[in-house]
Amino acid sequence: MPGAAPILIIKSRAAGNPDRAVDNRRLVLKEFGRIYVREEKRLESKVEEKEFWEKVRAEFLLDPGQVFFNTGTLGAMPRRVFDRVVSHLRLTAERIAEWDYYGPDWISGYQPWSEIREKIARLLNCELKEIALTENATAGMNYLSNGLDLKPGDEILGTDQEHPGGESGWKLKAARCGVIYRQLPLGKPINSPKEVIETFLRAMGPRTRVLAVPHMITGSGAILPVKELCAECRQRGIITVIDGAQTVGQIKVDLQDLGCDAYYGSFHKWLCAPAGNGFLYLRQDRAPEVWTTLASTQWDNREDHGFRLSQRGTGNLSLLFGLDEALDFHFELGPERVYSRIKDLGDYLRTRLREISRIKILTPLHPEMAAGITVYSLEGLPANYIQDELWKRGRLRPRALGDGSGVRQSTHIYNSLAEIDRTVDILKDLAGK
Repeated sequence: MPGAAPILIIKSRAAGNPDRAVDNRRLVLKEFGRIYVREEKRLESKVEEKEFWEKVRAEFLLDPGQVFFNTGTLGAMPRRVFDRVVSHLRLTAERIAEWDYYGPDWISGYQPWSEIREKIARLLNCELKEIALTENATAGMNYLSNGLDLKPGDEILGTDQEHPGGESGWKLKAARCGVIYRQLPLGKPINSPKEVIETFLRAMGPRTRVLAVPHMITGSGAILPVKELCAECRQRGIITVIDGAQTVGQIKVDLQDLGCDAYYGSFHKWLCAPAGNGFLYLRQDRAPEVWTTLASTQWDNREDHGFRLSQRGTGNLSLLFGLDEALDFHFELGPERVYSRIKDLGDYLRTRLREISRIKILTPLHPEMAAGITVYSLEGLPANYIQDELWKRGRLRPRALGDGSGVRQSTHIYNSLAEIDRTVDILKDLAGK
């Protein structure tokens, strides 16, 4: 038995009792055997898991000589998603004359597409009619900032680490309607959920009408304690609007559990759907408070608010079918298995980065506050230089966020531990110069 630990013989208290010593040795051997079997099964499980994710990687069209670490901007489409999009594009190009208007449309933007919205609702744990189809997170955010009736002096609380798509609609609202948009400073890295909660509790006042924060900060990967913040806001009658651009497909999003009033996001990142697919969730009792921004025939539909906010004129149905296929792929893999894999890869990257003394990790190290996005800087080196060197030396593609913001490396199901090791090897070499 290679690598076996020495067997300890526990002497009997009854001196001169060799049978008792033998019995004890058998007990130890038996227990060691259990440990060995458990370890063997664990190793087999690790091998099976590695093989499983290698098969998943083969489902993507990614060039095997290149490594993609920028899912935080745009995810890679699985082959089946790509094929579904191209197949419908071809059908539209070749046989458009067969569209007789008796059945489903050959374009998106007018019909409710309830089958796809049902899948989204199942993924996010909400009702179908609470889901609107949008182009992306920015569209959903603007439907909310433009659609809510706010008065001069009303206050919106956000963070100082918003994506432009998460803040610009509120800035426009402030300039146009005289509302106050306060962006509270958060740490980089943030040390704990408590730190975030206390920052917002101190800021909430009688004028606060809306809390608009990211579930996950795109520039650091920090997962904010939105469930706790939503609970505090509900007690105060504050509307909660959560930016989920980076979450869906990366971490579990349970809208009933979060208790937010509105949540918007994109499917083209971690769910690996084609660009042009997003969503807006509006809790049923809050939906009547949001005016329609892009008005078509359903603009005043009070039975299905999700349909009302989905209808926006002619869209590309091929892309929507790509989303449908991406949802099926995600469900078939198993959402929890996907989230666990992403978290494991992110944790591994952050652990290995801590081997480099000149690296500063800007993503929280608190286990509840990080998943597949890791942002870091290397003392004395510009972020763009690091990005370019990783590509030049290893064909590794993270994203530089700017010299003051570091490099963002997104680890998804098509990435591997070996690719992370290659990243760290190059960073160690850069740090040694």
